[in-house]
Amino acid sequence: MKLSKQAVTVLQHLRREPHLTSWQAEGVYRIRRLASRIDELRALGYEVVKETKEDATGQRYTRYGLSRRQKRVVTPILPQRQPKVLYTEAQVRAAFDAFYDHLPEAVKEAYWAANLGRYPSFKSCLEAAR
Repeated sequence: MKLSKQAVTVLQHLRREPHLTSWQAEGVYRIRRLASRIDELRALGYEVVKETKEDATGQRYTRYGLSRRQKRVVTPILPQRQPKVLYTEAQVRAAFDAFYDHLPEAVKEAYWAANLGRYPSFKSCLEAAR
């Protein structure tokens, strides 16, 4: 998995500074979905800590920072998150065959091949299940 430009910016900030809030991210870097960028970092194995704070008016906000262990090393210290496999290829194929049961076998095979090419997420789901 490759980091987006915004996630790289967040990582660089967290290496220089102790924390980052969504207000800082939006105001300084124009990053509106900081939690999504943090999730990208976590998916790659970076250990990011989350701290909920309260300002003087009682408004809560979240600060993100790298853990002390993570600050000491450049590379991610945790294993990469593996994609969740919801169904095996056999399960998907069985459902597909049941849905298209009324069609001739040659047409079903053509639909199966076409769907593998048309929907990358469908194909990657099947490849991840292997």
